Amino acid sequence: MSGETIHLMVRETDDGLYATSPQARGLVYGRPDLATLRDGLVEVLAAHLRRPGPFDIVEHHERHYDVAGRELVTRLALDARRDERQDVYARIGRALMVPEQATLLVEQPANRLDEIVYICTVPSDTVSWLAAQMDGEGDRAIIALAIADPFVMTVPIAVPGHQALEVDGTPYPARATVAEIVRAVPIVQPVHAERTLAS
Repeated sequence: MSGETIHLMVRETDDGLYATSPQARGLVYGRPDLATLRDGLVEVLAAHLRRPGPFDIVEHHERHYDVAGRELVTRLALDARRDERQDVYARIGRALMVPEQATLLVEQPANRLDEIVYICTVPSDTVSWLAAQMDGEGDRAIIALAIADPFVMTVPIAVPGHQALEVDGTPYPARATVAEIVRAVPIVQPVHAERTLAS
């Protein structure tokens, strides 16, 4: 039986792991390891949300980097397209090992926590899937998509509070895909303008 979709952001710390979710605002759920975190998750969500579920949990793993005094985060969904997302994740990791490329990666819009968040995407990801990972109006992130090996195309997005994604003034509905978004971005020049996304 399918239930309410919960996007769970899991991040490692010195003391173990903690999880947050845009669908469970205020939740900070920490455990020493991933198995323990997963074991108690449904009960924790039910208590926090004050409803029994069922919940369809999409687990996203985040890795934090300190780059030249800036906070950079890569986000990888553990779903059916994980291997393709892992390729994007690995390419960003390699780019971070080159000082000039690392500097360019942190010259992007940050979210409210002053983190630059790269979402590892595939062409079929939709605007609604991206929006569900965002933390409401004013949140920001960067779409990262593998293109010709070894390159990654990045497109900044932001949540303005309406049901569309705008790319250079062109609105995209919730069902629009990352492929449609990146097709509209000129790749002969750097992308600096924020794309606008709603939850």
